[in-house]
Amino acid sequence: MEDFIGNNIKFIAEWGQLITAGIILLSLFLLFLIGRRNRYFLPKGFFGYLGAVGLLLLILLSSLVFMRITKIKPGVMVIIDQLETIKGQPAPSLNFKLVSDNSEHSIEEFKGDVVLLNFWATWCAPCLKEMPDLNRLQEKYKDKGLTVIALSDEKRERLLKFAERKPFEALSAYTEKFKWVQLGSERPATFLINKEGVVKAYFTGSYDFDFFESEILKYLQ
Repeated sequence: MEDFIGNNIKFIAEWGQLITAGIILLSLFLLFLIGRRNRYFLPKGFFGYLGAVGLLLLILLSSLVFMRITKIKPGVMVIIDQLETIKGQPAPSLNFKLVSDNSEHSIEEFKGDVVLLNFWATWCAPCLKEMPDLNRLQEKYKDKGLTVIALSDEKRERLLKFAERKPFEALSAYTEKFKWVQLGSERPATFLINKEGVVKAYFTGSYDFDFFESEILKYLQ
C-alpha cells in the first residue's frame, strides 16, 4: 500500500478527492436503487441487506480516504511543485559526507556520470525494500558511468550500524539537511541526473531494478 501511494502521490493529490467523491455518490445512488421499492426504504432479502452493508462500508472507507487526502493535499502539492521546479534544471548545489570515511563531497564532482540520487532513511520500509535493487544497479553499471548515491539526513553513527548489517554497493552518504525539496517525512525520493548534471527525472516511492534500469539506460548510452 505504501508503494502504491508513494508511486502515485501526484495522481492521488490531484484526482483523489474527485475519485472518492464519485465513489461516494455512486454508492449512495446504488443504495437508493436497492431500497426505493420498500415502504421504509430498507433493502429486501439477504442479498439486498448484504449489498447495502457493503455499500455503507464503501461509503465509510471512501469518506475516510477523502478526508485524509484533503488533509495532506496542500503539503503534497507543495512538494510536487518543488520537484517540478528542479526537473530539467542543473542539479542544485549539494554537499554531503560519505558514511564510510566521513570525507566531504559535492554533487558537482560527479558530472560526467549518470547519477541516481536516492534520499532515504533507515526507518522507511519502502526505502529498505528498494535498497537491494539500487545496490544491484551500482554493481552492474559502475564501470559504465553510473553512480548511485544513497543519501540520508540521519546521524553517521546510525548509518554505520545499518551498513554493518546491510552493506552498500551504492555510495552511502549523509547530510544535515536536504535542501533541494522540503520533503518532511516523505521517503524515498530519487533523482536521475544525466552526465551534464541536469536533473532529468524524479521518482517518489519505491521502485524495482527493472524500472530504474530502464530509466538510467536512456542516459548511459
